[in-house]
Amino acid sequence: MNVQTQDRAAVDSIVAQTKDYYDGPADQIYRHIWGENIHIGYFENSEDSLREAMKRSNERMAKGVELGSDDTVLDVGSGYGALARFLAKRYGCDVVASNISERELEWGRELTAEQGLDDKVSFAWADFHALPFEDDGFDYYWSQEAFLHAADKAAVLTEARRVLKPGGAIVFTDLLVRDGTPAADRERIYDRVKSPDMWDSGAYLSALEQAGFNVETHENWSEHVAPTYAWVRDQLELRREWFEDRIGKEAVDRTSAALQFWVDAADAGRIGWEYFVARTH
Repeated sequence: MNVQTQDRAAVDSIVAQTKDYYDGPADQIYRHIWGENIHIGYFENSEDSLREAMKRSNERMAKGVELGSDDTVLDVGSGYGALARFLAKRYGCDVVASNISERELEWGRELTAEQGLDDKVSFAWADFHALPFEDDGFDYYWSQEAFLHAADKAAVLTEARRVLKPGGAIVFTDLLVRDGTPAADRERIYDRVKSPDMWDSGAYLSALEQAGFNVETHENWSEHVAPTYAWVRDQLELRREWFEDRIGKEAVDRTSAALQFWVDAADAGRIGWEYFVARTH
């Protein structure tokens, strides 16, 4: 499903909607259930907690490239900055963690200072449709499940190409909605995360090529989607009273039902999760 260049006002509207989602009640759920990492977990067995599995996701993503202390990384849609801190600690690289959520940026800065990494990790407000960074500035452009929020994915990939140095690489995972998913199901999937559109893998492979990338690695990690959202829903129900006191019963009911729909859709093969590494020409 290709997205043509969108009117800037339409893009700005989607960006504002996404910001409101992450700065709203969802922040309480992400912060107190997911924790520092807010992305899909890579599970090795049924005993894994989501937090263990999310740390493994970071490790699995980084294994696909050769990172070093001289590298600069732009983390786009960085959440609370856990991935940025992991890369800085493990590989010694400098990371700019960018996001549109003020609440996530604020806590990310606090966590980074507490962990003594503010000399390696910096935070910036940035819309990935129009990044405030110079051309050819980064060795790696990194993203975890953020492109699903893009109103104009072609523009996002073009911006990624622009800010990467020659020979630089984009490393990302995203949640996908499979081609052939019924429209009614697609709408419910989008609604939970306020997504304007979610692609399948073929659209990404085509768009990456059109943006000037050569795909080096492409892996299907979809089996981990249902366990991730089942774990989150279980935790929400276990702590229902606590969350109802903070965001209200209606929000908890709505979130729980939406999470269960995502679990069912993933089990039915309608939601996927894939990993891509692509390098500039």
